[in-house]
Amino acid sequence: MFRIFRHYTKHPTILLFCILLILSCRKGLRIEEELKDNAHANWTLFGGQSERGNSMYSGLTPPLETAWVYKATSAIGPTLLAVDGLVYFVTLDGRLDAVDIATGERVNRLKLSAQTEGTCAYFDGDLYVAYRYGEKTLGRIDLAKGKYLWNIDAGDIASEPLVTDDGVFVSALYKHIDKYDLTTGDKKWRFETEDQHRSSPALSDGILVVGCDNGTIYALNADSGKLVWKVQSGASVFATPAIVDQSVFVGSADSVFYALNLKTGEELWRSKVEAPIIQSAAGNGEKVVFGSTDGDITCLSAATGETLWRFSAKSVVSTAPLVASKVVYFGSLDNNYYALDLENGEELWRFTTRGRVRTSPVIWGDYLLGASEDKFLFAFSASGERASKE
Repeated sequence: MFRIFRHYTKHPTILLFCILLILSCRKGLRIEEELKDNAHANWTLFGGQSERGNSMYSGLTPPLETAWVYKATSAIGPTLLAVDGLVYFVTLDGRLDAVDIATGERVNRLKLSAQTEGTCAYFDGDLYVAYRYGEKTLGRIDLAKGKYLWNIDAGDIASEPLVTDDGVFVSALYKHIDKYDLTTGDKKWRFETEDQHRSSPALSDGILVVGCDNGTIYALNADSGKLVWKVQSGASVFATPAIVDQSVFVGSADSVFYALNLKTGEELWRSKVEAPIIQSAAGNGEKVVFGSTDGDITCLSAATGETLWRFSAKSVVSTAPLVASKVVYFGSLDNNYYALDLENGEELWRFTTRGRVRTSPVIWGDYLLGASEDKFLFAFSASGERASKE
């Protein structure tokens, strides 16, 4: 070894190349290990993280096969959470199910306080559930004990709760955006708005961003609830903002997709499509992907808004897209889940359900998870074995 090294010292160019090669290999191995560590990352709320970026690493490569099918008691809500090997979801008849992702076996079922549409988020062993209607519309459930720690009236909520170690944030149909104490459920602040909210809050760098039915996009200080900026679009903003690298990406029912500066609200660019945008976007820093009600999935350059490709499903894009490394997954009201190549938009795989698709897909480990309106939960893998669980 010493002789080899002494030989290369006589040729500094070769020596430098070898050193750079070794360093790059080490860096590559380190990045690969980091990606493998993230392969079983938990999906604890709608959008994956507080920024709602709908993007993650995954080694899952389509085409996929059905690993198992689980039958719930009623239609499954729009949100699937994948945490520590379990998938959690709320059904329209007020049940909370926990299913083993590897086997499709149910491990727990709780009866919730409201038998209506609900959304949920996981944080530190507890589940936070928000309800569309009811006397008490926001609650914290201790999953280990199966009981409520608190349950309050936060107004009718048709959006997704956002939970961090700093508090619980919700946007309500009663024309307000709220922050609640994580431990007690006490209200910390309220920001009154001019119309209802179906858009869910997204959070980054202490700024909370949420859309409004009157077309306004609000940015609030997450600590104080004070207005930082607001931007007016041309129609209702039902979509949840996605925040990626200091940019806010959000579509509107005016058929325009906006990119805004997180700190100032300054418009960076806009892109016009042929139909309203009502679902959240997904972004990985280089590309941003969103669907519209005419069935189109559009991929834009995150930096410039340039259209890179477009794919057409047969009906409304009814879920947020999921960018998983080199693949885009999404669901449509044409009863299909799709997988597209992120680079060019080519279809890689599709799965046809018997019911319409309204539940956004998520990935945990080697499994893609989705659901249909006829109360079935699906798990797909690269080499699945068909099974049925009830």
